[in-house]
Amino acid sequence: MEATIRVRPSSQSETTEECIGERRLWTAVMTLAIEDWRNGTLRAQREAQRFLFENGNDFDRVCAGAGLDPAGLRAKLLKISRKVEMEGPLERPLAA
Repeated sequence: MEATIRVRPSSQSETTEECIGERRLWTAVMTLAIEDWRNGTLRAQREAQRFLFENGNDFDRVCAGAGLDPAGLRAKLLKISRKVEMEGPLERPLAA
């Protein structure tokens, strides 16, 4: 007796859920890098700076996974960086 294995094709909703999950993961990776760059320890800030501004391939891959435009994101981050240099750290809201 021969066993038959049937593979059912992945439904569109399962594929969509996987894509959404993957995009959320890469968005979280990028968010963490930006948070480290702005508020992390000195070591974390340096590593994040290298990733965000000097590492082309990895940065581009993470942006692609998150659905972000690498050049546009870098331009916005540089703008934030210049603003902070000119005006000082961004104010944080006080806890109520």
